[in-house]
Amino acid sequence: MAYHRKHHHHRRRRHNPFGVSGGVVKDAAYVAIGALGSSALPGMVLPSMASGWPGVGATAISALAISFGAKMVGGPAAASEALKGGLAAAVIKALNAAGFTKSLGLGLYSPSWFAVPTSSNAYLRTWPGNSNSPPALPPPAAGHSGMGYHRFRSRYAGNYGG
Repeated sequence: MAYHRKHHHHRRRRHNPFGVSGGVVKDAAYVAIGALGSSALPGMVLPSMASGWPGVGATAISALAISFGAKMVGGPAAASEALKGGLAAAVIKALNAAGFTKSLGLGLYSPSWFAVPTSSNAYLRTWPGNSNSPPALPPPAAGHSGMGYHRFRSRYAGNYGG
């Protein structure tokens, strides 16, 4: 008696663990086009109106214009995504114009003066003369070479007696 074997075909399933589809990438591209375009367009058309509160209005108007152009190219979904990006750029410009972003930053860190390390004393006075280098060291004692002390010499330098 012949046995009939059933072969189970396992179909390989596609996994998309992050949930990023082509539509999400396309929407993000339209948002970026809306944000970057509405920020750059007022500076190209009227550079004098690109900053301050007139710049906020110009950015919002250019967001509407870019949304209209995106509707002709990509349809209503592209227009809404481009408008979102342009209005986000207008909101950021409005926050900058109102002065809210000056308090944002690194928390308690504030811009301060940083002295570049030089050869100076605690009061930032350099050595006498025009250079920032300390006075020259005296020559090594007679019979010694290099650093002059055995403990500061490299063990691979040879001639340990000096």
